[in-house]
Amino acid sequence: MSGIASRVLAVLLLAGASRLGAGELDLSLRDGVPWLEATGGADRRLVLERSEGLRGLREWREVARVSDRLFPYADGASSGRAHGFYRLAASAAGADDDWSNQLVVPGSALWLPGAGGGLAATASVKWSIILDAADRVYFQDSEAYPYHLQFARARLPGYGAMGPVAFGQQSLYPGEGQRMVLGSVFRAPDPAVREVGIEISGAVAFPIEPVAGWLETVRSRLAVPDGWRVYYMPSVEQRDAAEAARDWLADRGIVVSGLERWAEENTCYSEGWALGKLVWLKASEIPAALADGRLGLADILVTDRVPSELPALAGYVSLAPATPNSHVVLLARSGLLPMALAAGDGLRAELESLAGREVLLVVDGSGGGCRIRLQDTTGQLTDERRREILAMKQGGPLAVVPRRSRGKLVVPADSLTPADVAFTGGKAAHFGFLRRALPDHSPHPARAITFDLWDSLMTRERPGGGTLGAFIAARLARHVYPPQIAALREDLAVIRDAITASDFTASERAEVMAELWQAGLHGARIRFRSSTNLEDTASFSGAGVYDSFSGCLEDDADGDASGPSHCDPGEASERGVFRAIRKVYASFYNENAVLERLRFGVSEAHTGMALLVHFSVPDEEELANGVATLELQRAPTREITVRMVSQAGADPVTNPESGATAEVVVASYAGAAVEAASLVLAEPSSLTAPGETVMRWTDDYRILLGQLEAAAQAWEAFFPGSQPVELDFEYKKQRPGVIGLKQMRPVPRPEPIPPPEIP
Repeated sequence: MSGIASRVLAVLLLAGASRLGAGELDLSLRDGVPWLEATGGADRRLVLERSEGLRGLREWREVARVSDRLFPYADGASSGRAHGFYRLAASAAGADDDWSNQLVVPGSALWLPGAGGGLAATASVKWSIILDAADRVYFQDSEAYPYHLQFARARLPGYGAMGPVAFGQQSLYPGEGQRMVLGSVFRAPDPAVREVGIEISGAVAFPIEPVAGWLETVRSRLAVPDGWRVYYMPSVEQRDAAEAARDWLADRGIVVSGLERWAEENTCYSEGWALGKLVWLKASEIPAALADGRLGLADILVTDRVPSELPALAGYVSLAPATPNSHVVLLARSGLLPMALAAGDGLRAELESLAGREVLLVVDGSGGGCRIRLQDTTGQLTDERRREILAMKQGGPLAVVPRRSRGKLVVPADSLTPADVAFTGGKAAHFGFLRRALPDHSPHPARAITFDLWDSLMTRERPGGGTLGAFIAARLARHVYPPQIAALREDLAVIRDAITASDFTASERAEVMAELWQAGLHGARIRFRSSTNLEDTASFSGAGVYDSFSGCLEDDADGDASGPSHCDPGEASERGVFRAIRKVYASFYNENAVLERLRFGVSEAHTGMALLVHFSVPDEEELANGVATLELQRAPTREITVRMVSQAGADPVTNPESGATAEVVVASYAGAAVEAASLVLAEPSSLTAPGETVMRWTDDYRILLGQLEAAAQAWEAFFPGSQPVELDFEYKKQRPGVIGLKQMRPVPRPEPIPPPEIP
């Protein structure tokens, strides 16, 4: 033995040592803390124990359990003690040796290898700390146990019968009820990059002081070779707190970073080109910058991340990954607006140097990879040449199917087709494909509220005279494109308030309630989803510019206005269906929706809001959600490429708000041989450990592919021909193995416009 100090002794138990290959146990004191180290051998379990007085077997307490070798291990729990004894037992590794209190970097068998290329190749290991023994970290075999709860049930005392809700309550929230802390360790996907990152998992932000302590504990349990760098890579929920305390953490030797530091390639979300002023803004500054003129609708935006909503600008460059197939991305693609992730310090420095200058931005994904080209055009163009270039991108007016009266307020959704867009809007009309192709795997029962109810509300007399429709028209009359944003926002707020303050007639309320009740839409919250005749069409997506709301039929049927809600006792006030309908109607005058109508010169007299209605899925029941695009090449042979973009839980892929990046899985197959489809994990979700997938691999993805194929065939039967098609779907996973489609629409495919030549 070496390094013996004070009255702390190290004892090596040599039972079977020659057979097991156990080596010497070394102990030293550093600032009053015992540090221990021992060699072992391949396929060995080493158990380190401590005793205060050697008075009996029960005096020995397990300090650490590792495999093969005990790297320098600090026993902080014994710091400052006057005396103590240690012993090390070595035995053959068994089936239950699927965890360790030390993680060897990079070579431990506990690492879950990544799948795919780029960030998807990042390896990871999950860890847990029980706060009553906060000096000990449990690193789990993350391939055998993909989730923390699985490992805790199998290996941690007291957790064998714990359910997911109770486990989350005592591990994901700060406060007196917290008993554990959970997290992951990531390893750079490029083996030449000697870096690891530590993440802490939580449903909300933890106070930064205990976070720092947990990070230091986990860091101390990593057996990291010299020259490796360790970073704190906060999860989405911890990111703001980490950024606010970045300097304080740095003083403690904790450097804040993120997985994006390992991204090596640009990403093209929407190909195209733009000419405009390059404006740098944080995402949080965009709304104010639009109002005060720092950002114009003809500018090219460079931002730290892509928010859940953006107006149509000339182009977009993000410095953080965006969600493919989010509403913002779909809108950019439908308008040939360039949008890309810029990776690499050199490109970012170039973008920064061009801030405030006129540039030509070209986003090109041809030939594989993604190329972002920037050309400074400041002072090089005459006014006439600039007008010529900008005119190249101006399309004609949108092909809008004017709304028409159906003669009924509510109709079944199952039989709807695109021929019904004039009566029920695009979302409801296309929903019929899902009901017929997937009757058990699409929301049901489902009804559509026609434009008839909207038209009737627009004729409602307002206090002081005049109809609601005339009042709205007068408010919008002074706005042309591009509008003065601050003035437009003021008018739109007044319009939305006027709509939510209006009401329906007694006969309209009775008819709607009777139709929904007879359809079986009672006993739980129902969702009212926007369905206009200016969305989900072959010429315009309109994705994400309107809102959906939930309501409870019983709250309107009980004859009073007092809460709580019948469908949600946690809601102190009632949440009736007509309240939800008015709120969806008001979203017809959301800022981005009106900007699009002004941009394309769409007449308000031809458009309006209908509704798709079905049961709501509570967030707490949602295991995953996603958006899939299916590209269908029909000639000379049928070729399918599917891009499935998924996110864990209810964090929405379509309008992401947390800044989390989603998982991307790509599949392809020929003919209708969906069972033979190849599956590739192209990008991981930031809410799961790298190497894991949002849904069960590969079973859930093949179930989803089968549903997408059935819906695509229904579309092809209605629209025969040989032209290529791209379809966009939204889906949810509620229970293991149970996945369903909730939306289907065509993706506009405008003809690309070659970028201009500027000397």
